[in-house]
Amino acid sequence: MDVTVIMRILVAIADLVFLMCVLKLVSQDKLLLKYSLLWILLCLVVLVCDAFPEIMYWAADLIGFISPSNFIFLVAIGLLLAITLSLSVAVSRAVVANKNLTQRLALLEKELERTEFES
Repeated sequence: MDVTVIMRILVAIADLVFLMCVLKLVSQDKLLLKYSLLWILLCLVVLVCDAFPEIMYWAADLIGFISPSNFIFLVAIGLLLAITLSLSVAVSRAVVANKNLTQRLALLEKELERTEFES
């Protein structure tokens, strides 16, 4: 068996295992579906490129890359940056929500103290 065929099989197996892990986390409510969509997209892109490597060669030639591996790295970095940006937005929203909840709790505690003091 050719080394490239073995590598493509190993990549497909690793990608499917990763996809199954993502889907398991979603099914166990440990990962929200909206945050898993980019990971699922990444897995699907890897599977398609693994099954049809001609797509990578065609796209690399179309854009002007000399080596398809450079194109693969560019796409991978782009997808990982999109995932990182998406998660940064989610963390930022959570921080703001946490701050707002903390402030509301402090106001409610202050109001409770005031009403207990008046009674």
